[in-house]
Amino acid sequence: MRNFFFIISISVFFHFCAGGNIKINVKSDLSGELQIFEKRIKTKNTANSLGSGLTPIAETELVIKESHYTFKDITKIIPPGLKFYLYKEEGDEFSNFVIAIDTSQSSPLLRTLNIEKGNISSIVAEAKKRDDLMRFNTLAEHIQFEIFFPFPIKSVSFTEQRIAGDWTARNDGPNKIVINVPMAGMWENEFPLTEVKVKFKE
Repeated sequence: MRNFFFIISISVFFHFCAGGNIKINVKSDLSGELQIFEKRIKTKNTANSLGSGLTPIAETELVIKESHYTFKDITKIIPPGLKFYLYKEEGDEFSNFVIAIDTSQSSPLLRTLNIEKGNISSIVAEAKKRDDLMRFNTLAEHIQFEIFFPFPIKSVSFTEQRIAGDWTARNDGPNKIVINVPMAGMWENEFPLTEVKVKFKE
């Protein structure tokens, strides 16, 4: 069995954090790319003057920040709150890729992504005043993982039952995995550890 981890680092410059979207592209030689997308709203109590007859009230700025990393060997990268296992059971034609996520209320993943409960509540309230621009409403309440896998996927499932709709683990096409972790569940310590198993054939 091989263990491998990811390093994730984010800096916050604005008032509110809008959750995290983590995208990982793994190649067949285990090299690849990792991207982190932060979506935030910055609100000011006054707007710039726009000429006579208009009273400035407020200004809201929607911001997307991307952090981009590459790796040569995914099995040698080390991170907070995540573990990845790759194994094959004797006699089984399929291999197993297990994604273990610390989803406890003290998860280091929350600290790494600079996610705070008060800030999320504020941005959800702000985002719901608008349309679903840039998926703010969805990502404000979840940590989302998108993993592009180098081998055909047979199935994706939680190793233990989760609440459908709030918790998502699915294959989105023959080589893409999508995992959504609700931050409300993490703050309530609903499931301290979450494991997603991906069955695939090399």
